[in-house]
Amino acid sequence: MANRRMKRAAKFVVDLEFSKLDESTICQAKRCVLDFIGAVLGGAKTKAGEISLKFARSLDGPEQATILPTNDRVPCQSASFVHGTMGSALDIDDGHRLAVGHPGGVVIPAALAMAENINSAGRELLEAIVCGYEVAIRAGQVLRSKTPQPASLGSGRWGSVGAAAAVAKLLRLNLEETEQALAISATFAPVAPVTDDLKKGGFIPMSKFSSGWGALVGISSAQLAKGGFTGISSAIDFSSGSLPDFEESFEIENVYFKPYPSCRWTHAAIEGTIQLMNKHSGLKKEIIKRIYVRTFSRAADLDEPRPRTMESASYSIPFLIGAAVVDGEVGIDQIAEERLFDADILSIADKVRIICIPEFDRCFPVMTASEVEIETASGKCYKTRVTRPKGDPQNPMSDKELVDKFKRLAARSISLDTAKRVIQEVEILERHSSIASVICIFQKGEAR
Repeated sequence: MANRRMKRAAKFVVDLEFSKLDESTICQAKRCVLDFIGAVLGGAKTKAGEISLKFARSLDGPEQATILPTNDRVPCQSASFVHGTMGSALDIDDGHRLAVGHPGGVVIPAALAMAENINSAGRELLEAIVCGYEVAIRAGQVLRSKTPQPASLGSGRWGSVGAAAAVAKLLRLNLEETEQALAISATFAPVAPVTDDLKKGGFIPMSKFSSGWGALVGISSAQLAKGGFTGISSAIDFSSGSLPDFEESFEIENVYFKPYPSCRWTHAAIEGTIQLMNKHSGLKKEIIKRIYVRTFSRAADLDEPRPRTMESASYSIPFLIGAAVVDGEVGIDQIAEERLFDADILSIADKVRIICIPEFDRCFPVMTASEVEIETASGKCYKTRVTRPKGDPQNPMSDKELVDKFKRLAARSISLDTAKRVIQEVEILERHSSIASVICIFQKGEAR
């Protein structure tokens, strides 16, 4: 039957027990939680984050969940939408290569909101998040395999199914209800038709790839299923996927974490540029004649040197390379709107040429590789190739690097002391009898 593995996915969610999870899986889930909270605290100060918060404040409803950066108490659906929007605003949330997108930015906001609402224990939240990632990643891989060059397939499209799985686990839905939660979310999942705008003018909207909407759909789908609502259970045929079956692998352990606030497809080019500039002391921006980036075709579309918004800057290889050359780093300050017209950055961006090569296309999406070659006015050439950019499972960020990243992002919304407490409590999340003991850190902490 076409929906055989939809049932298998539902059974996996119902049967999974925290006690059966390996320590490596639990530790990775906690890394994902900390990384996502950091993305939310950083993204709260963006225009998209501020607008989504204002929207949530305009809606009536019970005070069920906390918006972490501001301590607003809102309905679960509103909290999941705001956190999903804030968490994806800087494009610094985690991702999975074969799903080609960001599971955490959809799964965690839905799970966190519901866990707070029903006063779940820390281990129940982690259990639900693992369920959500496993279902979301496989759903993403299935949909991508059916549409290799999608025009409207963002993380919210398949992440919503994982969000529904996580919330279904928290609500302890039975097998039939869980299957319907997945089916409803697959039916109502948002799409993100941004490809045409990106190709024609390098424009990325604030809606981006619909992570906030996916979280909202996921949490709503589980609640609807609990009430008896039904969906199309053949909407996703998990049996057509190429990833190992549920429990044969825990794909949450194969997510990547981002050191730079930009599309993952740009990271190899950024990293290669910074490597060359650091390695060759005589290589200064004043003597650069041309920068060639050889990469895969999907990344080659990210070629607009004059991005008009922060979101678009995160998807501009020329602009990001310009920032890497001028500042020696690519962080939130480099993609800030006041830097969009920086003459030094733009002068380097104008010198970038992007070339698609079949070798890297054949590796995608398993790898997002790029080769960077910098040519100077005197004719010297400096070249490097990055096949596994920092943050991939094969080239991971260390725990210290992830903590440092969290502190940098958190500093935009909370004090350093509060950030340190969050780090400490997430590290022992499974020991908390109530997730409220973690949420209260934000309620008592010193907000910026």
